[in-house]
Amino acid sequence: MAKEIQRRGRKRDPGRPVSELARLRLARGMTLDQVGIAVGTARSNVHKYENRPELLRWRWAERFAAVFDVDPMTLMVGGGQSIPVVGYVGAGAEVELVDAYAKGGGLSEAPCPPGTHPKKTVAVIVRGDSQAPMITDGWIIFYSRDPEPDLAAIVGKLCVVKIADGPVMLKQVKRGYSPGKFNLLSSNAPMIEDVALEWAAPTLAMLPGE
Repeated sequence: MAKEIQRRGRKRDPGRPVSELARLRLARGMTLDQVGIAVGTARSNVHKYENRPELLRWRWAERFAAVFDVDPMTLMVGGGQSIPVVGYVGAGAEVELVDAYAKGGGLSEAPCPPGTHPKKTVAVIVRGDSQAPMITDGWIIFYSRDPEPDLAAIVGKLCVVKIADGPVMLKQVKRGYSPGKFNLLSSNAPMIEDVALEWAAPTLAMLPGE
């Protein structure tokens, strides 16, 4: 019982920003139940999307937007915000080290894609055409600033990777021949075989270059 009382009395983290969905509801003086009825869902779902806006997908954003009479894009995490482009990533050849800029800084800015967290996402510009025709020189790749802690989880994914004592590259990751090693694949370049990785971050979104 004591644990239950403690759980119910837990306060919201003051460092966590209020989501746009919560701000709109509070500004209109609506309860979770009222919004849930208007949208056609349970109050628990409204609460979930307010506290974890990164889970909100387009079809639900449209429903909430209709209730609040706003653009659905403004409800998506990252909608209307920008994130730093922190460097370059090689699709083939070695290029400048990525993320060589202080947090919050960068070469330039790019629009934060819907569904990604603007404070946890960074972008890099592709150099090289080894992933062509799908991804060509100049494309912008978005990934989490926090690399995947379990490297086994990146197998089969297109990732921004840092090869141990080597360059940062954009590669599809496959299991290597030795424990803890990986093969790195490109669309039209030789496979880099059986290498160790310092870190890897799966791509979150991509935009063609200008």
